[in-house]
Amino acid sequence: MHEDIAAIRDDFPILSRSVGDEQLVYLDNAATTQTPKQVYDVFEEFYAGYNANVHRGIHTLSHEASVAYEEAHDRLAEFIGASGGREELIFTKNTTESINLVAYGVGLNELGPGDNVVTTEMEHHASLVTWQQVAKRTGADVRFIRVDDDGKLDLEHAAELIDNDTQLVSIVHVSNVLGTVNPVEELTELAHEQDALVFIDGAQAVPNRRVDVEEIDADFYAFSGHKMAGPTGIGCLYGKHHLLESMEPFLYGGEMIRHVTYEDSTWNRPPWKFEAGTPPIAEGIALAAAADYLDDVGMDFVEERENELAQYALERLTERDDVEVYGPPLGEVRSGLVAFNLDGVHGHDLSALLDERGIAVRAGDHCTQPLHDRLDIPGSVRASFYVYNTTDEIDQLLDALDVARDELDTHLASEQYHDLVYEHYRNPQNTGGLSNPTFTKHSEETSCGDDGEFHVDVTEDGTIENIAFESESCAVSSAVASMLSERLEGMSLEEVAELDGFVDELLDGTYPDIRRDCVVGPEEVICEAAREQMEGSNGRAVL
Repeated sequence: MHEDIAAIRDDFPILSRSVGDEQLVYLDNAATTQTPKQVYDVFEEFYAGYNANVHRGIHTLSHEASVAYEEAHDRLAEFIGASGGREELIFTKNTTESINLVAYGVGLNELGPGDNVVTTEMEHHASLVTWQQVAKRTGADVRFIRVDDDGKLDLEHAAELIDNDTQLVSIVHVSNVLGTVNPVEELTELAHEQDALVFIDGAQAVPNRRVDVEEIDADFYAFSGHKMAGPTGIGCLYGKHHLLESMEPFLYGGEMIRHVTYEDSTWNRPPWKFEAGTPPIAEGIALAAAADYLDDVGMDFVEERENELAQYALERLTERDDVEVYGPPLGEVRSGLVAFNLDGVHGHDLSALLDERGIAVRAGDHCTQPLHDRLDIPGSVRASFYVYNTTDEIDQLLDALDVARDELDTHLASEQYHDLVYEHYRNPQNTGGLSNPTFTKHSEETSCGDDGEFHVDVTEDGTIENIAFESESCAVSSAVASMLSERLEGMSLEEVAELDGFVDELLDGTYPDIRRDCVVGPEEVICEAAREQMEGSNGRAVL
């Protein structure tokens, strides 16, 4: 291991912990990076030394806290190249809140019928859902720039979609699934040629590469602290000063006001008019420390290291006949993540098997369900790297893939699971669906994102006559669906609708707690289906 990486790893004590009997291998950095001592020590310094509310306090502690909090804004503005300092840098809870702030401040006020918002097929739900809902409220349209087979945006399609009715273009800088680094400067130029504003989701970019919002010419740019070695519960929104001045706030209360009467109120100047109530003071100061830490390491080094790890993983994964990978091909620029699927092992099952080896990855749709539909896969496994990861850790992941299919059988037959799980995993009942069911119910609404569908025949008196299922879900959820297909026959829709903990009781609670969503998900789906059928819902139930 390179001496610099060893020194960096020493800054992150959590990397030396064990998971069970195994050394932790943390490869879930696209969700949340780990936090170095230099950052979390700030919390003790704040709470032990100068804990007080900021602004309007005429005492020493409040003054010290206010200065540190204000300077934190300046530091984060500097980190992303915003020359306007604190007046262009708002602290929010996260990237999601930043997107909503712009959606409320600009979208709901400026959009109307005939207008459109242009975004991409690779957007995170935080962006996609927000603009989708704004469009529904305002009558505007949402257009999606295509993703090609190499996981890149089709720029010719972008030029077709962005027209003189486009009011805003919302782009993810780096995809959290494909690892694609989008040409945000080129897309911003296209948007500005049509007098459209540009919002950029930088949650996956700011942590691992130099970002200069003025060079990009972004109108708004958002990112989160917990993905850049900082604390949770804080994010940032950059906005050009004249835009922030003209925008309406969407949170009201203390701190964001200038003058209040019983009849009306006026707003504080940016950024304070967007930071209602007591803000995340310690978190903001700690996030500034995270920016210091990353600059000390060197953002060029962080980017180079992530790309090196991603290329190493990608090269070895693409050599395998049993793995499908997604995103730009080997040798092309990408961020430090690789999403893939292993033949014969669902992502949730693989994640559980890797966890037994101390390896943390993320499996599911990664808050990009439409993108996974576009790729025609129910989900993916994502290994994501940060500056402290090593090629040895990637090798451990690869070694685990070699034996995953064999270990899955052993895993489900272990004492961790009730015998029924293994029995129905090996011999599933009532698979394949029904030819003409009374109704069907898809599992897309489960908390773990499994992909399956129940088919149900119901008699005239409301009794379930037959249940079958089709599943691309994990082994545990598929086994539970099989159990339900056997045990619910003969029950009334009313009885099924009122089930609560039926599967948990059936299994006597014998399953790993981290698989709870996989266990309870199918029951939630069939209960919801029964309720919809009884109520004559126009939801997923098909009569």
